[in-house]
Amino acid sequence: MNPSEAHDIFVSYAHADNGLALGASSSVGWVTALAANLNEGPGALAKNIYIDHQLRPGDEFNDELLDKVERSRLLVLLLSQNYVDSQWCGKELEHFVRSHGGSAEKPSDVLVVEIWPFEELTAVPPIIQALRKGTIHAKFWYKPVNAAAPVLAGYPSPKDCDEEGTRYYWRILNELRVPIDTRIRAARMATAVKSTASEPGSGTSGTSRTSDSRLESATTGGKPQAGVAPLGTIVLADATDDLELQHGAISAALAAEGIIVLPEADYVGLTPQEFDAAISADLERSDLFVQLLSATAGRKFRGFAAPLPQLQFQRAREARQASMPIMQWCESLPAADGISDPGHAALFQTESLRVTNRAAFQREVIERLQAERTRRERAAALPTAPAIARVRKPLIFVDDLASLPDLTGRLSAIIRGQNFDQRGLPPNAPLGNNGVDVRELLRPCRAGITIFADPNKRFAVYNRLLYFLNQLAESGLPLERWGVYLENGTVASEFRIESDDVVAVNEQGLADFLRGLSPS
Repeated sequence: MNPSEAHDIFVSYAHADNGLALGASSSVGWVTALAANLNEGPGALAKNIYIDHQLRPGDEFNDELLDKVERSRLLVLLLSQNYVDSQWCGKELEHFVRSHGGSAEKPSDVLVVEIWPFEELTAVPPIIQALRKGTIHAKFWYKPVNAAAPVLAGYPSPKDCDEEGTRYYWRILNELRVPIDTRIRAARMATAVKSTASEPGSGTSGTSRTSDSRLESATTGGKPQAGVAPLGTIVLADATDDLELQHGAISAALAAEGIIVLPEADYVGLTPQEFDAAISADLERSDLFVQLLSATAGRKFRGFAAPLPQLQFQRAREARQASMPIMQWCESLPAADGISDPGHAALFQTESLRVTNRAAFQREVIERLQAERTRRERAAALPTAPAIARVRKPLIFVDDLASLPDLTGRLSAIIRGQNFDQRGLPPNAPLGNNGVDVRELLRPCRAGITIFADPNKRFAVYNRLLYFLNQLAESGLPLERWGVYLENGTVASEFRIESDDVVAVNEQGLADFLRGLSPS
């Protein structure tokens, strides 16, 4: 920004969104109040904000207004259907992008603020479609529980809202104001640095060092300094409208713990190809995929095979050869017949789902990332492995409900004799929701073995065997075969399971079963 620039912020909005509602306690419109409140709050930077109150339908878009657009540092765009329908708003945006020399798809000096869900807007001009794909800084709308439509937080004024809407309004306002203040401070510092450097006799070498330091401190914006590693990086999946409040709250809580939350914007407005590329890149950077669920399936966008919650989960399951850790949350399980979309209902049947309150789930996410960072730090502190390292034995998973010590001991001896290690489940360990993460347990194993030696436990053995086989089928884990220890009969006769990959074994045949696995 050059010295002639007159405003820090130009508020680009539709005048129809700034009307005074009859019966409201405020004497100003919602947009006017928002613009004023951007200058309020602890540590708020005093900013010169321009908001036009004169231009009305039928008025000419004059050179004076164009000049104000051009000579503003930032443009804050309040996106709604009224904004999309307004020819003046489009002219403001186009002129700002053109005069500031930024990218039309992701201009660095434009902040997009949604006051209505983007996916519900119609006839959106190409420039706004391109802008919305990569730039979203705040959402002031949310959908209360059991509400038929979204509402605008703080409308008609913060004093006229319920407690939930008021809290949401001030939280989102603060999340918008802080990065605005950071960027304006940085821009002012850069202008001051340039002005100092241009003064006669300023000494370019000394000025350069001082300027870099001042500019760096102005632009960090509270982010971790160089050398301070974040706790971790997660993909927090885009949520359905009814979870917007919870999504925003958990995002803020995790960010406060030093966790990088992706995506930086969201996936709304992308084409299927753009979505695949964006979420793949985000998952590649992340340590964990986190998803919030409700009974609402969400809308299926044009060209997409399924609603966004299902697609995000599928991509996370496919990420890094199905090794991406996943944590899902819902506050309570929906009724069995409460979800009509089978694909969405399946999201509630995964072993990754936690059914708890949001605060407890937040703690789980943080603790998981803390544990992973501790593991990495310990691994980095270990001495360098010797030149001749211990050869890691292949693993066999053994599910033993027989609890017959003599039999268990004999089978374990055979497994060890074939140079395999084994892993299993602790007694009474729960499976499924809130239980053991079976896929992680099975992931490094070459094969699985179920021991069936007590006819009284037939149904328990069958249910567990079926559960394990379903996990393999759904996740594509690389186990080669599954053996079922039987003293008599076949897998088909005992459990009605017929598969070349699920075979009966006994003590005499166990060694052959293990030798038949592919070399590691």
